[in-house]
Amino acid sequence: MRKNVFRRATAALIGAAAIAVMAPATSASAATDVADLRSGDKLLSGQSLKSGGSVLAMQPDGNLVMYLEGPTGARVSTAMWSTGTYGNPGAYAFMQPDGNLVVYKQGSTADADALWSTRTWSTPGGHLTLNWGGMTVWPARGGNAAWESRTGVARAVDLGGDHPESFINSARNVEGGQWIQSNSVWLVNQPDGNLVLYRKRDGAALWSSGTWNRGSSSLILSTSQGDPALRLKNGSTNTWSTPAKGASDLYGVVQDDANFVLYSNGSAVWATGTWNQG
Repeated sequence: MRKNVFRRATAALIGAAAIAVMAPATSASAATDVADLRSGDKLLSGQSLKSGGSVLAMQPDGNLVMYLEGPTGARVSTAMWSTGTYGNPGAYAFMQPDGNLVVYKQGSTADADALWSTRTWSTPGGHLTLNWGGMTVWPARGGNAAWESRTGVARAVDLGGDHPESFINSARNVEGGQWIQSNSVWLVNQPDGNLVLYRKRDGAALWSSGTWNRGSSSLILSTSQGDPALRLKNGSTNTWSTPAKGASDLYGVVQDDANFVLYSNGSAVWATGTWNQG
């Protein structure tokens, strides 16, 4: 099968940041419903699954794509995940009874017309779930995941708040294709290596690290003494960083006022400068 490919992402935005000292409290209202493509189901051209602000769309051009979508229906222009099968009008996705999710050319189920698959044909009765942007093929009788997209809201850890999907600290990385969020914005670590703050109501990009086309990177909040920083790392290479003055109780929060702020002991030490732009 073809390897996944991503179309070129958005261009750079101005990354200048100013600090606005705001209360770090925030809340996120993403839906918790899980969308399911059951064994034997098809996602035909133009159809989609939706969960928690994420949309898995079988596009008319034949590409199976996962986007972020705000409450008004506006989508972020950059795909969080894709099968890279564009150029095949009418192609569709089939959750086969053998447990393999396959994108086929229009009107066919022949092996020769398979464009992409999860390669999970050894899980009879398996099904696909979409949960806050995370896609998983599960065996029919439970157990470990047969396939994962590794996209979606960064995995929650105990960060001591009501809305952990808004926070990052030294115990939680945000990998390529993942994001954290508030009610008004997503902070997205794109698969192309660019860190972008998107507004939910219209999909507009408010801030960017300007590191597109650097390859998938991890967003890390380092609290090492002498060099605390928020960093994008591709392997051992730093592709972007900003110092975080002080490492005591250091954390970052995506706020409802549309600002992403780093705090140390409750005081703001860096921000994207995008407050009141939600």
